[in-house]
Amino acid sequence: MQILFLFTTLLSTSSAMSSAGKQMLQLKRWAVIGDVLNQAKPASAVVAKLEQAGKTVYKVNPRDSTGSCYRSIQDVPDTVDVIDLIINSRTGFEQMKLAAELNINKVFIQPGAESQELLDFCAVSGIAVHQGCVLREL
Repeated sequence: MQILFLFTTLLSTSSAMSSAGKQMLQLKRWAVIGDVLNQAKPASAVVAKLEQAGKTVYKVNPRDSTGSCYRSIQDVPDTVDVIDLIINSRTGFEQMKLAAELNINKVFIQPGAESQELLDFCAVSGIAVHQGCVLREL
């Protein structure tokens, strides 16, 4: 009985999140924060998937030294509708604090990029969160 309850709970929670994620996936201007230039990393695949879907994608990697992408969400020269976090939670949290200052209020958090601190910050800051995978949901 407990297993059935747990499965039903997970299913209903995932449906609610899918709705929020679907709404975010309709938006056009995305910033992907992660190892976006490394073809072997999932962040690069997320960028490609969003671009194939006709989205404008701004690549952000705080560790970049090539000059081929932005080092901070603050450096993006255009309005961003949604941030996709696919980076460690500490760096993601720092970038989301900057995003809140820019009034970016939607974040798609890829598996492994979340932390309770990040989720709490988003809740307090009025930032809508969807935890999921762009590669699976788009």
